[in-house]
Amino acid sequence: TEVLNSAVALGIALQLTNILRDVGEDAQQRDRIYLPLDELAEFGLTEADILSGKVDDRWRDFMKFQIKRAREYFAIAKNASLDPSVRWAVWGAGMVYGEILDAIEKNDYDNLNRRAYVPRWRKFQLLPVALVQTLLMKP
Repeated sequence: TEVLNSAVALGIALQLTNILRDVGEDAQQRDRIYLPLDELAEFGLTEADILSGKVDDRWRDFMKFQIKRAREYFAIAKNASLDPSVRWAVWGAGMVYGEILDAIEKNDYDNLNRRAYVPRWRKFQLLPVALVQTLLMKP
């Protein structure tokens, strides 16, 4: 069950990160919001706030909460006792997608008007690092 929990956690973390990365594009270009409305309401946000691209302290607090959640799922996925042949892929995905979360933070949580991304060259730097880390990890 540990491996299953790791796979589920990784899937949730990746999907949540994708949603956070694309939230502005989805709202502005597709008129869609893929965020839990009950959680938006907990932070005093409305659909109109998202659709208007309004970034304020409520939005920043909401994003901090969502980013923390995504990182918690990545940690669950990474901490499982996975076979080294697949561990590096999980860790690599966590590293690359973790940098998307970092980019959102660096953009002052403005993922409504700015797309957070990891340049291709950086992805190519991160994947070998993940591989080396997994090979150095003791079983």
